[in-house]
Amino acid sequence: MTILIIYSIIYIGLFSLTEWLYHQQKITVEHTRKMVHVATGFIALSFPIFITALWQMLVLCGSFLLLMSLCEKMNWLKSITSVKRKSYGSWLFALIVFVCYFIQQQLGSPLYFYLPILILSICDPVAAIIGKRFNYQARSVFGQTKTIGGSIAFFVSSLIILCGFYFQYQNALLYLPLFALSVTLLEFFSTKGWDNLTIPLGVVANIFIVSNIITII
Repeated sequence: MTILIIYSIIYIGLFSLTEWLYHQQKITVEHTRKMVHVATGFIALSFPIFITALWQMLVLCGSFLLLMSLCEKMNWLKSITSVKRKSYGSWLFALIVFVCYFIQQQLGSPLYFYLPILILSICDPVAAIIGKRFNYQARSVFGQTKTIGGSIAFFVSSLIILCGFYFQYQNALLYLPLFALSVTLLEFFSTKGWDNLTIPLGVVANIFIVSNIITII
């Protein structure tokens, strides 16, 4: 239980910081949400190291879900919940962290946890930042604005990460652009925060494919 208390303190500190930035420094909610997105992702990367029991992960992720539900209902944590567009991202992030942790435990490979969470934590914010900065080829996707520029940034950043993980497997390198493209398309067509679910699941599916390619060839 000690590790759960430590993580709870870390997240409380993170939320306190973003609340201060939002209320006192007038940082926009879109920026504070991205800060939370990146920070929670990188914190989550340490879970497999310090959390060894599935029930502990269930308690941690379940508590996060409960907190987000309560905050949205009571209009708390405005640095996260005051975004005008409807988003399920905060809820889905906690869910996918648990799902990826469960999968990596069942399959015995930490790659099923680290790679989905890393791509979600880095590439998604990169796509949003580049997309808004340059607004290249904006498109309306299910009522939400997406940009081709953001998708290009997502593709390039995810491909770099994939090459970093698979550089020693030359027989899998030719598949990596397709890997990155498929996940990029999932990000492009996912709205209302659903990319927090679709991107990691897409990564998990592609890891399975790449693992078979490495084994067969």
